Amino acid sequence: MGTADVSGSASPRGREYNVLIVEDETAARELLKTAVNGVSLPCRITEAATSESALQAARMATPDLVLLDIVLPGSEMSGVLLCQQLCRDARTKVVVVTAQTQESIVEACLSAGAIERVTKPFSVNELQTKIEGWLSG
Repeated sequence: MGTADVSGSASPRGREYNVLIVEDETAARELLKTAVNGVSLPCRITEAATSESALQAARMATPDLVLLDIVLPGSEMSGVLLCQQLCRDARTKVVVVTAQTQESIVEACLSAGAIERVTKPFSVNELQTKIEGWLSG
């Protein structure tokens, strides 16, 4: 996983937005990247497949937005704990993107500071609209 530069029109603030995608499934990660690539704001995408790599990426460049799958097999840290860690930085907006049906887990993430839940499967077009709002709001 690396970064992908996404060109677009100049943002109102004249800067590039950092978007961290935390997803262990390649197909789902590609759909999330498609959604981010489709927004009109300039974004730099960083990908992570584990909690540990997500925290490392967030330390290297504070994300403006994190699209977080909270079920990450093979990670030492739970998705809820990862969400709590990422939400500590007030500059970072965390959105839970999950097929998780246990409401208590999703509620724990929202209580930790996640701003919204997006349920899988999702519409790429709808997600693009939401991403624009989260980044510009």
